Amino acid sequence: MKKYPFLAYISICLSLFAYTSYLISWDAPEISVYRTELEWLTGRRVSGTYNVVLASSAGEFSRLSRLGYWMLAGSADNTIYLQPLSLIPNLPRTLAHEMTHIYLAQFSLPYWLEEGLVCTVTGEWIGRHEKLLGSVEELDYTQMDFMTYRAFSYSCWRRVGELLRIYDFNELVLNYSRSNSGSVF
Repeated sequence: MKKYPFLAYISICLSLFAYTSYLISWDAPEISVYRTELEWLTGRRVSGTYNVVLASSAGEFSRLSRLGYWMLAGSADNTIYLQPLSLIPNLPRTLAHEMTHIYLAQFSLPYWLEEGLVCTVTGEWIGRHEKLLGSVEELDYTQMDFMTYRAFSYSCWRRVGELLRIYDFNELVLNYSRSNSGSVF
């Protein structure tokens, strides 16, 4: 049996159904570089397989994910929701971004810290610039529009970069986890 490239498989599935569902694993070759980054950051072995729901339209994405039409992707539990492929500039990075959110959920970190760590793993802000927001710890990302959320994500990445120059991942979890009663820096 012939092996189909990753994107060709997804494209075929998309053309057959309104939305499609498939599984993605940290063992997928397209994701391996991100798994390596996440393992280096956390000092832990990373594994897992997740359900991916690929929407056929932005409206369907919003209906399925309950997220704004302007989001590229989102995750809940072990499911990743994706916009149509034509809207996603880098599918492996987008999948890795959401897979990292799912992996980091076990540490019960505040969302700003989780988003910053995810962006560190995926490297999506390297060489790019957005407006820098202050006090990301106090902002409610659920009430943001597209441009504000971009600035929020960028600002989280920058803030986490500052913290990672001082503390390692385990120290961040110890001090920021909502399941710990430890102090916050």
